[in-house]
Amino acid sequence: MHSRNTCALSALALAASTFLVACGGGGGDDAPAPTERQVTGTVLDRGLNNATACLDLNDNRACDAGEPSAMTSNGSFTITTTQAADATVLVQASTTSTTSEGPVVAPYVLTAPLGRHAVISPYTTLLQSEVDSGRSANLAQAEETLLSFLVGTAGQVGGIQLYDNYQAADGAAPTVAQQKMLALGQLLTRGFAEVSAGVGGGSRAAFEAYSAVAPGSLQQLLYQIPATLTPEQREALFLATRDSLVPSAATLAGAAKAKAATAAQPIEGAWVRTDGTTREVFLFGGDGTFVHQVVATPVGANYAFDNGLGYRYGRYSLSGSTLTLELIEAANARGPAAGAHSATVSGNAMTLDGTALSRVASASNPLVGGWVRPQGLARPEYMVMFEDGSYAHSTFYYQNDRQTGTATALETARSVGVQVGSYAVSAGNADVVEFGATTIDFNGNLSVPSNPGVAHIQSDGSISLSGLRLVKLGSTLGAQAVTGFSEATRSRIWSGRYFSLTTGTGAGQTVEYLYVKGPATVVAFDRPATASTAACVAKAAPFTNIDPSDGILKQFVIGTGTGASAAYAQRRMVYGTPASFVTMVPTARPTDATARCAVPF
Repeated sequence: MHSRNTCALSALALAASTFLVACGGGGGDDAPAPTERQVTGTVLDRGLNNATACLDLNDNRACDAGEPSAMTSNGSFTITTTQAADATVLVQASTTSTTSEGPVVAPYVLTAPLGRHAVISPYTTLLQSEVDSGRSANLAQAEETLLSFLVGTAGQVGGIQLYDNYQAADGAAPTVAQQKMLALGQLLTRGFAEVSAGVGGGSRAAFEAYSAVAPGSLQQLLYQIPATLTPEQREALFLATRDSLVPSAATLAGAAKAKAATAAQPIEGAWVRTDGTTREVFLFGGDGTFVHQVVATPVGANYAFDNGLGYRYGRYSLSGSTLTLELIEAANARGPAAGAHSATVSGNAMTLDGTALSRVASASNPLVGGWVRPQGLARPEYMVMFEDGSYAHSTFYYQNDRQTGTATALETARSVGVQVGSYAVSAGNADVVEFGATTIDFNGNLSVPSNPGVAHIQSDGSISLSGLRLVKLGSTLGAQAVTGFSEATRSRIWSGRYFSLTTGTGAGQTVEYLYVKGPATVVAFDRPATASTAACVAKAAPFTNIDPSDGILKQFVIGTGTGASAAYAQRRMVYGTPASFVTMVPTARPTDATARCAVPF
């Protein structure tokens, strides 16, 4: 709103101040009086009143005594200062602050990158948090990262800029995109308050944690926002999808552990277990996370759980010969259970509960092993490169690009994907890896490398592909990597999904719906028989939580068709056990026209 004028005024004031000092104020021994200037801006948070706006002179992301400050009024602020140098502007809301909806319940901080304070919003706050935390190397990278998570078919916010105020022009009605961005911003602010309360209000550590998991969740959250949200709707959606916005204490502890690592522990790396023609991999990261996946199997591609997509992930700790596992999600039957396991590691051999595992390693080929993103909190993925020239690459994140004709984004938004194929070092350049044809290319083109494609080996030992850098587990860089397998991963994959199951025929046909609003908010309802006028009644869901502790396996696959001929690309959701399971179909959000008893938003 005031961006250009404010920047111009600030520049003029700074130039005038510099000129007066250089000229000595016109002569004499007395130093000239400092020149005052004003820093003005608007806070995008429901007409925020009585919050402290300050210049963060010491960059500690808190408003300290002695720093130039002012109080907000209806979201606006004017800070008068004699400081010649520019500084980041913070807006610190407390429980004495109010919005148009009432008192602020918990403290939080909003800010914007240096010089971009004309409009301070949750989005500009995420940008600065990305830079402060080191997850983005600079502001340009942070802007690119955040925009990539906002655009997309389901989000429907094309053309939006990160520094907008998302307000309608005078006399015009707000667009749907503006309404969605404002509502999402309010969800983000709610998350910031929870992070501040959990990590420590006003601390730089809390501010850096604001962007730990939220950026990778923006598309998924946007799809659940119809336009504007009432305070009650917003709170219900936040509670259901909290894991998408607020990093767990274990996630932050794992990131801190990885940051402090100076060398890899013996268990870190990729391990493989081969049982006939079944191949399953285990990856253990330096941040205390693990993932298990079946990447080759003799059973049919449509086998309920242990096909090429079967996976589970969580956290681990190894003390002596006791390996303790915590499961976050379980979508296969072969993987390890939660709890204590017997494990011994000796060089490239591991014995896990009496079963032999081999480290994926090679004395002659440094590519062989497990690879992950160095910062995977937004897009968890791994690649295992085997000595036989094959590789398996899996992604565990949400992306709203459609894959199937007129199917909706909820039916086809990419999430978990796996690609299996071959690779070889280029005969003409030892620093180039060439990827050949894939034998399994599941879930569209979300997974890379492309088919065919190339990767480049960097001087630090990492490998780079198009838009992707991977570091090797078992190395120092790998020990410092944050894999991203967390509660946020589970929430992004599942939240906002609808599934349906049709039973009966003709006038007696009924469609059962399952709505996963969030990992712990699962709702079931029916579309009554065509001729029925019966009242809608509450229906018990077959499971109430995606957490695997209830013993029910849950796995859904976003593919190109619902028929068995689709093989790995079959679109389905399966829950139960290998001996007894139910299959449902991912579907669009039902409306009153398509499902008379659809649950209201």
